Amino acid sequence: MKKTVFNTENLNEMPWFNHGMHLQEVKEFFRVTGICDHTSKHVQKYPNDPAGQAKQILIYMEEVFTQAGFNKNNIIHIDWAVTKEVSQEQAFETLKVWEDYISDMDMKPTAGIWKHVDSLIHPDMLVEFELILAK
Repeated sequence: MKKTVFNTENLNEMPWFNHGMHLQEVKEFFRVTGICDHTSKHVQKYPNDPAGQAKQILIYMEEVFTQAGFNKNNIIHIDWAVTKEVSQEQAFETLKVWEDYISDMDMKPTAGIWKHVDSLIHPDMLVEFELILAK
């Protein structure tokens, strides 16, 4: 697969994503969704800690896409949502978790709109990511 990323003169590559990505010769797509930081007994590992939740979510997501034969460099897109309980400072801490996670990637993925939602399915859930991977 060949990836080419694009940005504008005014909006250079961000630490978290690129603005456009052209994919060629894609053979497979894989989507990871619906993962939060709770245990199999539905107990939140990091209540009231959006950055902690983000770290745990990324660990779980990587476990899932690795099982399917993908790796971090196959991530082409992220969508993210945080609840209205997440402050602006916490939101930037959560973005820093993502920035650190992708810091060694060949090319940063594209991203959807950062969404502030009223709530997620569980009252203690503050963060949710969805990833699209390709190879």
